[in-house]
Amino acid sequence: MTARSDLERELHGPLAALALITEPEAAELLAMFHAAKQLETAALTEAIDEMVGALPRPFRAVTKRIMFGSRLS
Repeated sequence: MTARSDLERELHGPLAALALITEPEAAELLAMFHAAKQLETAALTEAIDEMVGALPRPFRAVTKRIMFGSRLS
């Protein structure tokens, strides 16, 4: 697969703007997209852990699992 097709898949469909960029630019944009998603997930996980940390210990894991399920994995 090419970086352009991988980027289209990540963006959930073809976009006209992708025809205007080169393959190396598409690869760089895809890398930035993945890095941003990882950073966002890490920040969200940290914020959730801080919020759930205010609860008494027996309720933390259960509350996190009920509210967010496996979405943070």
